[in-house]
Amino acid sequence: MSTNPQTSPPAASTSTAAIMLLIDAVLIVIFAIIGVSSHDGDLGILNIARVAIPFMLPYLLLALAIKPGQLIHNIFPTGIALWLITVILGPVLRAIMFGDSSAMAFILVTAGVLGVFLLGRRIISTLVNRRQKNA
Repeated sequence: MSTNPQTSPPAASTSTAAIMLLIDAVLIVIFAIIGVSSHDGDLGILNIARVAIPFMLPYLLLALAIKPGQLIHNIFPTGIALWLITVILGPVLRAIMFGDSSAMAFILVTAGVLGVFLLGRRIISTLVNRRQKNA
């Protein structure tokens, strides 16, 4: 049984993985900014951090445990796992850390926005990588 090279994630340097991790972290902060601003909240750093940190922590902790090549391009299962765990643990940590509750609508919007951001970034980086390899 041979391994299909199309299904394995491309090799990635540590610096490339760090850049992609930083992009994902920025996307989580953008998610927080959108959320705070959509509710006419104060866009101060503490308000944004209050929303972003509970989602950033599980994402970063899990991301640090993943091989760099999988972190960058792998949509399934790695990207899906990162996204789902972030969406599930984010509201739990919001409640534990800040006493903030999360309505079902918030969780659904969170799942949608972070899905587009975190999985979309992986789709884009995969397409760019493939294009560079084929050029």
